[in-house]
Amino acid sequence: MLRRLLMHPRLIVRFVSLEGLALIAMYAGWSLGYLFLPEGVLRMKSGAALLAGSEPAASLWLEFARIAAINLAVVALFVLLPNRILSVNGYPLGYLPPLFWSAHYGALLGSNSFTYPMAQRLAPTLDVFGRSGVYEIAAYCLAAVSTHAMAVAASPRLFSFASEPVEPRPSLRQGIHRGGLAVALLLLLAACLWEAYRITVEIGPGLSAAGQ
Repeated sequence: MLRRLLMHPRLIVRFVSLEGLALIAMYAGWSLGYLFLPEGVLRMKSGAALLAGSEPAASLWLEFARIAAINLAVVALFVLLPNRILSVNGYPLGYLPPLFWSAHYGALLGSNSFTYPMAQRLAPTLDVFGRSGVYEIAAYCLAAVSTHAMAVAASPRLFSFASEPVEPRPSLRQGIHRGGLAVALLLLLAACLWEAYRITVEIGPGLSAAGQ
């Protein structure tokens, strides 16, 4: 049943299925982080957080450029490239990173481990849909399901060294839903702009005042 949904011919079915799994992973990570992790324990522990830095950029557009560059690189290297390289037991390899990131994002929420922390840690709630991160993850999921049929090799298991080439070799033209990928990138850029606005306009002035 799950395979049929995640590999469904219709893009919307694949997206809703993968996004649903991502939300489950996020709320699971959020609950565990809230209940068991010390506050701030994961702060500045990820590569993306280290690349973004702990100081806001000088302007909204510089901050947007920094956040967008990181996120676009993440999509290219950890969603699109894995989807092109390999399918595992019939599933695109690029489906896995968005699920991992969703659980990690939930753990960040639960332990209040963001670079710019909230006033207090947040219990699992629907308020998360007022934050940009959940839409970045949705964009990752949409990018993954829009490129689900372009793997050039197949492996029976995730940690198997045995793989076989897919014949006939799928072309990028056939394996990419261009409309879906375009929407995914637009959604990602919109979420990045929203995050940049929050950092430079809503959070940044408070940091400057605190440092005076």
